Amino acid sequence: MTRAHVGVAALMSIIAGWFVFDGVSSLIGLPALYAQLGADPSAVPWVPLWVGVVLPIVFYAVAVVVARRQTVTRFTLVLIVALAATATVRLSLIALATGSILL
Repeated sequence: MTRAHVGVAALMSIIAGWFVFDGVSSLIGLPALYAQLGADPSAVPWVPLWVGVVLPIVFYAVAVVVARRQTVTRFTLVLIVALAATATVRLSLIALATGSILL
């Protein structure tokens, strides 16, 4: 990987890091909110909460590995697609966890 690849990866990792931070804050905050509201502790959607933490890391790592030998432009596009997929899945997880989507 060239310096340009590393620079792009570093810039995009800030956005991926924000998704991880958001997932961790939801993982910590939502059970506390359920407890304050007096909801049943078994009602906490643990699977979507953990997926929200792990998924951005996996998507970003896979994107870097898949695109590491591409040109800088293609490398950047692959990382953007991975971040867009992360955002899409994150919104779906939020809708699933809040009960907006029922399986």
